[in-house]
Amino acid sequence: MSDPRRMLSVPSDPKGRLVSIFAGAVLLPSIALSVLSFYAVPKSAEAMKVQLYKQAERALKYIERDLDNAARTKALAAARGVGTELLLEGRSEAIQEALAQVGMEGIFDKLVLEASSPRVGVHLLGAGDRDLAMLREAIEGVIEPLPGPDGDDALPLTGGEGGVEGMLRFHFSCSYAHGVLLRQYFETDFSNPDHAWVIRVTEPNGQVLYETAPTPSDKFEVERVMSGPSFRGLRLYLRYKDRSIEQDVKRLAIAKTVLIGFIDLLLGAGLFLVYSNVKREIRLSRLKSDFVANVSHELKTPLALIRLFAETLELGRVPSGEKARQYYRVINKESERLTQLINNILDFSRIEAGRREYRFAPADVGRIVDDVVEAYRFPIEQQGFRLTVKVAEDLPEAEVDKEALSQALINLVNNAIKYSRDEKFIGIEARCQDGRILLSVQDRGIGIAKSEQKKIFEKFYRAEDSLVHETKGSGLGLALVRHIMEAHGGSVEVESARGSGSTFTLILPVGKAKA
Repeated sequence: MSDPRRMLSVPSDPKGRLVSIFAGAVLLPSIALSVLSFYAVPKSAEAMKVQLYKQAERALKYIERDLDNAARTKALAAARGVGTELLLEGRSEAIQEALAQVGMEGIFDKLVLEASSPRVGVHLLGAGDRDLAMLREAIEGVIEPLPGPDGDDALPLTGGEGGVEGMLRFHFSCSYAHGVLLRQYFETDFSNPDHAWVIRVTEPNGQVLYETAPTPSDKFEVERVMSGPSFRGLRLYLRYKDRSIEQDVKRLAIAKTVLIGFIDLLLGAGLFLVYSNVKREIRLSRLKSDFVANVSHELKTPLALIRLFAETLELGRVPSGEKARQYYRVINKESERLTQLINNILDFSRIEAGRREYRFAPADVGRIVDDVVEAYRFPIEQQGFRLTVKVAEDLPEAEVDKEALSQALINLVNNAIKYSRDEKFIGIEARCQDGRILLSVQDRGIGIAKSEQKKIFEKFYRAEDSLVHETKGSGLGLALVRHIMEAHGGSVEVESARGSGSTFTLILPVGKAKA
């Protein structure tokens, strides 16, 4: 039979080559894409890092803009409360008194209104009723903020088409802008979904004015120095609450890498399974072909001998009665060999189809061993083997299928006969140990390498040895032995070394056999 190790190599038939090409066509592009993906992940992470930093910087920019708008909105409300005429007069004491009357005492260091009219020039005092009315309308209207001169904030005012143009100039007191206005904005107007950001505001000297959440360390992602007149010099700091930008980017990069690796692993595993299954099917197909060839040869040999000696006897060409008895023994031996081979094939077929049935009944295991030995004693001794049999007297009964157990023993004895070279010895022993019945068949033949001692119980498998391949066999005997023992709730074990013989042991439970 062909060498199974050679069969496990890359398939050489068209179907195997097709599978190899398919696996390569799928796997190689996927590996290339994976390499490109792994190369692209750091680039993507760097781009994401830049984007997150820009997003954080934009957030600080929007916070500064919103604070400036809040300051101008407060100034506009104060201007409405004080009144246009008083603001135009520009008397600080009067404006502060008016602010106190509307509940805004101590808020502003400066609050004045400058106005001009295209028709009459600049007006600071004594403006006409029409111009004053337009200026009041401008103060009451919606105003777009514009940057004012250094030290002041400013709001542009326009009254009607071609009417009065004005500028409301103001400057908050430091205590109000930094202590009240800043806190009101963050506590009522600041939008921070899921509290993802932590914002800190500090004085130029580092003193913390406000913080949206406690910060164990002073590590922030980005910072911005405010330039608006009301908050000039204050520093805004931002960090992510749970993870830093670096940690977030690294986490995402690792997740992408793991995902790519997992997809590659699944793809590789799938291709490996497909490839190995096809190789296995091809191997089994080859083994079955070899099995048919070997079985055909094994059938032909005993049939040819039976036919030869039968024809010799029929034609009366036997010189003596002793010779005739010898021919009859040969015919009987070859017919038993033929029967055993056919039984193995039929049993294997039933096992493959799930129809193998066992008839368990209490039986004397020692008697079964004696019957097998007596049936095979003559062919064993005829081939020059020395036979020793030890059957313990205290063997208990066990529930077994007599025919199946006999078949398992016969297969082991046949193997011992076939695979012995110079030293021809067979030892059969039956004993009880630890509540189990052990049936051993020992020989001093070619032995089995340790690496192959599990494989020999697989169907069609034959060990790699020159004598094994010179000796024809079906590769089913030991597979049937294992199946028979498992059906009995037991097992089969082997102790062997190459060139030192083998000992096969059938282990039977004393109790009830497995259904």
